[in-house]
Amino acid sequence: MTVGGGPDDSRNPRYILILAIAAGLILSIGWVLKPAELVSEPVTAASQQELSRLPALTQRRELEEMTEFFGGLAADLASGLVRLRSVGRSAVVWSADRVVTARVAWRFPAAVTVAGSEGDVGAYTNVAGPHLPLAGMRTPQLAGRVPPPRRRSADEVETGRWVLAAWQAENQIAFAPGTSLGTVARPCGQRRVDEFVTTIPISPTMLGGGVFDLDGNLLAVLLHCDGHDIAVTATSVAELLAEGETHDSRVRARWGLRVDRLNPIESFYFGLSGGLMVRELWERYPAAATGLRPGDILVSLDGAPLDTVESLRILEGDEASNQETFWLEARRGVETVSIALPARNIDTRLDVPSPIGTGLVWEQPAVGYLIASVQVGSRAAEAGVLPGDRLIRVDHTEPASLDEVRAVLADDRSEPAFIELVRDGRTRGVLLQ
Repeated sequence: MTVGGGPDDSRNPRYILILAIAAGLILSIGWVLKPAELVSEPVTAASQQELSRLPALTQRRELEEMTEFFGGLAADLASGLVRLRSVGRSAVVWSADRVVTARVAWRFPAAVTVAGSEGDVGAYTNVAGPHLPLAGMRTPQLAGRVPPPRRRSADEVETGRWVLAAWQAENQIAFAPGTSLGTVARPCGQRRVDEFVTTIPISPTMLGGGVFDLDGNLLAVLLHCDGHDIAVTATSVAELLAEGETHDSRVRARWGLRVDRLNPIESFYFGLSGGLMVRELWERYPAAATGLRPGDILVSLDGAPLDTVESLRILEGDEASNQETFWLEARRGVETVSIALPARNIDTRLDVPSPIGTGLVWEQPAVGYLIASVQVGSRAAEAGVLPGDRLIRVDHTEPASLDEVRAVLADDRSEPAFIELVRDGRTRGVLLQ
């Protein structure tokens, strides 16, 4: 008996044919769909020119990133800088109700217009004058609206650290980055200040702006000193503002007048034990316009004796609202003269520009006798006479000739003499002993 499921299929010719056909189809499809052979292409090496460009491209990317960073920092500093529209200059917000800028012109306006984000506001000048390289203005309308930047001593900044100069241009914030080089003391007018030295070139359009560290702290203010545009440290700026708020400085800024008590030698020479001597007058200021001269001894003001500088405090501002004129009594040599000082609205009287007329710029003729040099140790040098001074009067009288001037300045002259000198818009008097 045979056990199984039927005939053996593996030997069936029809089955074998079907397997052969299926295998052929599989091979045909595989041949059609087989992946293309990978053809290796030769790798071209970078040229020397392309390789040389890589550092420049890297530096350019770094500069673009730095410019973006400093631009963002300047935008953050914009709130601490304002534009003085009427002056055409930037200013630093110093405190809640005060801004500070550079003084370049001989006379700084008594009032200015500050361009604010919510419109223009007015400000009045309370610190200025040719003896200071800056001007300080009170801005009551900005109080609490514009936050002042934090201040930091420039001496704390290490050499080589990044800093940023920023100022308000006509319609936008402008900036220039650089690195710190330290601080140095230098003369600035009639006093010394600390300059914050950086690699940033300072131009006149930047004046009134500030120099900041990367944390936004104010390090210096950009001012004009003795013909140079420099960054004066915030510490020195604070000292200049404090000096500008003294009584003596206010009288100088308002009237262009510097007075002081007589020393013992001057008292003996002039024959007076009291009074205040006029030591310096500034051109285009009210005191010079009244006819006062260096060497005048101010004896009384409206009948009240003058013994200290503080006794002129009423001249600081428009405190005598019901008074039109102050009367000064002064001794000029052996004569007694009366000088009338306007009591009100003096700040605008000399700020009116002169008419152009022909379109020409005229230069005032030179006055006095030019002193070309001063010998060290001479009596003129001891009195403070400097090369470039022009001598205009001796003992209140104009010298008749150059020989007379030489005789007065000669070291072998035994008699003292009071001389008046003109220099850089100032007329001052000194006693030659």
